[in-house]
Parts: sequence; C-alpha cells; structure tokens
Amino acid sequence: MRVLVTGGSGQLARAIRTFWTGHEVVLPDEKLLDLADPSAIQRVVAEVRPEVVINAGAFTQVDLCETRPDLARTVNGLAAGWLAEACGKGGALLVQLSTDYVFDGKGTRPYGEDDPPCPASVYGRTKLLGEEEARKAPEHLIVRTAWLYDAWGKNFYLTMRDLAAQGKDLKVVADQWGSPTTCRALARQLQAAVEGGCRGLLHATCSGETTWHGFAAEIFRQSGLTVALSPCSTEDFPRPAPRPAYSVLSGARRAALGLDRMPAWQDALAEVVADTP
Repeated sequence: MRVLVTGGSGQLARAIRTFWTGHEVVLPDEKLLDLADPSAIQRVVAEVRPEVVINAGAFTQVDLCETRPDLARTVNGLAAGWLAEACGKGGALLVQLSTDYVFDGKGTRPYGEDDPPCPASVYGRTKLLGEEEARKAPEHLIVRTAWLYDAWGKNFYLTMRDLAAQGKDLKVVADQWGSPTTCRALARQLQAAVEGGCRGLLHATCSGETTWHGFAAEIFRQSGLTVALSPCSTEDFPRPAPRPAYSVLSGARRAALGLDRMPAWQDALAEVVADTP
C-alpha cells in the first residue's frame, strides 16, 4: 500500500515511517505539501496517488492557536476538507488525526466515541472542525489521541529528561489526567486499524491514566534519575488556552473490534526509555 503522510517533520510522521512495515510510506517536505494551500494538497495527492492519506500535520501550539485562530482554522480544520476532496477524487482512505481537546475535560470517566464533543479552546474547536471536514471523504477514519511523545521531537518526555540533566527542582501539574501515548504505539495502532478495515471514529491512546506529575515521576524512575519533583495545580501555571482536567479516552471500541494494539502507558514508556540515547 502507498501511504502519504502530512506533517512529514513531526514526531508521529517519523514513527509511521519507522514502524509501518510492508508499505510504501511517502513523507513530502512540508513546504511542498503545505496544509494551508489547497492547490498544493490537490497537486501532491494527485502526483503520489496514495491508497491511504494520514493527516498527521497540525498547528499544535495550543496557546498560540488562541492568538492565531485563522491559521488554526485553516491548518487544523479546512485542510482536512481539502484532503477529503483529494482523497475522494483518487479513491484513497483519509486517516485524520484528532485530539482529546475536543472534550472540555469536565468528565469523570473515560470519554467514548459516542460522547458529545465540547471543546474549550481554539485548538480543540479547530480540530473538531477537522473531524467534520474529514467526514466528507467517502472513505475516512478519524483517530483521536492524546499526550503524544517519543524518543525524538519536542515533547514532555524529552523536556523532563533535559531539565533533570540540569539538576533543577521541578514542579509539575498534578490535577490534569490523561494517558501518555508513544508515537510508535499510535503508529502501530493506526496500521492495525487501517489493515483491519476500520472506518468512522476511533480513540487510540495507551491504556491506563495518570497526571502530568505522575508521568514525570515514572519517567524519572524508569530512567534512573533522581529529581526533586513536587506537585502543583493548573492554577499555579496559568496559560492562554484552557487544558482539559480529565481527558482520558476509552479504548472499548478498539477492543470490541478486535483491533486493540495499545499497551499500558508504563510499558510503552519503558520501550522509549530503552531507545533513548
């Protein structure tokens, strides 16, 4: 299968390139496949003629989205519609990556695919628009994920290790709950879902839940690092964009379909730690 991936320089795109086996993965330079340019999208999809398009590109700087809503709407929302149109013309499956930010985080149990979205930020609203636009593709799979990281890119895991190496005392938020998810685990899950013929909407995060503080503590424990780590609240670090307090995503549909490939978040972390220089 020929697979076209947007956001070629991103951490998820790298994982797809590395861990999708038995397929031809094409990752155009983002200057060539510019998600803000509908003509570029149409041209690249027509030239590559993929059977699957994975839209892993996004404007993910959550706070910056608050001050640049038009750009967020274009890249996170409208671009999915342009990809859907191109996929429809070429008969390709569109896999649209979405986020836990489509929920406001006021829930107390894992969110299922049937729970109504209620985004509280520009980022969440524009990613929800992307879901709506992606549904215009005759063949589509929308995958919501959260708390992505790996041994490469810019992410919480590498930031924590860098700060630990500097010997700094750290305070990390302990009142936001989610499921840390490695890009490689998500890449494998995407492959299983696509090869298994999954369509519609699917939640895909590693299993289990923790806080950012709990995640940091486990990073340091598994990495053999001694760090002065203390918990704090979201109010201690006010940000322009609101963060969901609870954004754990249910994996029940994956299990029901027999397509669940997501490990426990602690096991996924152990694989990344072992792969980190």
